[in-house]
Amino acid sequence: MFNTSSRPTAGSPAAVFGWLVAAMVALFVMAAPAMAETAPEPEENPAPAQVNRQLAVCPGQTFAQPFEEMGDSNYYTLVEGSQFNNAGEGWQLYGNARILEGRRPDGSRGGILSLGNGGVAVSPPVCVTLQYPTARTWVEQAYGYGSVGVAVVYNYGRYSSSSQYSVGQIASHTGRGWELSQSFNVNPQLGGAEEGVREARFIYSAHGYGEAAFHIYGLYVDPRFGD
Repeated sequence: MFNTSSRPTAGSPAAVFGWLVAAMVALFVMAAPAMAETAPEPEENPAPAQVNRQLAVCPGQTFAQPFEEMGDSNYYTLVEGSQFNNAGEGWQLYGNARILEGRRPDGSRGGILSLGNGGVAVSPPVCVTLQYPTARTWVEQAYGYGSVGVAVVYNYGRYSSSSQYSVGQIASHTGRGWELSQSFNVNPQLGGAEEGVREARFIYSAHGYGEAAFHIYGLYVDPRFGD
């Protein structure tokens, strides 16, 4: 079935792993379809129509405040396929990465992304502009210890950038259940200095000890609003 950017030192295990991921991403970028014309609407606290009109530069995106009760009143758009409702939603999975049925953050059961130690998952393309600064996701550390690295890769026009850029680490605490990640950077300027739409893909890579495993659900991108 379906916090500051940094790069590892050349020759280190993390660097070797990064080169392997970059190679997989390069193959994926060449084969991946264009950005979808529509995207799912986040169900929690949907934005008023005038806010959607102001933010909707990318085709089909709608917005909501899914984390308002947690003190985050920003508007977000939900990345297509990140609810893992069915197979064939554009995610590329490598190593110990798979989609399984499990308990979601809201307590319901359905598809979630599971990353075992060394597992890598590449998201479908999502449209962003220079006005999209950060993103968040739900994460659960099922067992073991470690973290999930987040990187971003852009392709633009006829040319693709197969270099991944580290934009953060997300981690939960074993036994505490689902937690909302800290914000991590989208770095849209890596897709070009001029304003306009560009494709971003997010890369999750699990780094743990032994049989560590992490669950991820929902990828929410935050467009800047009101400035």
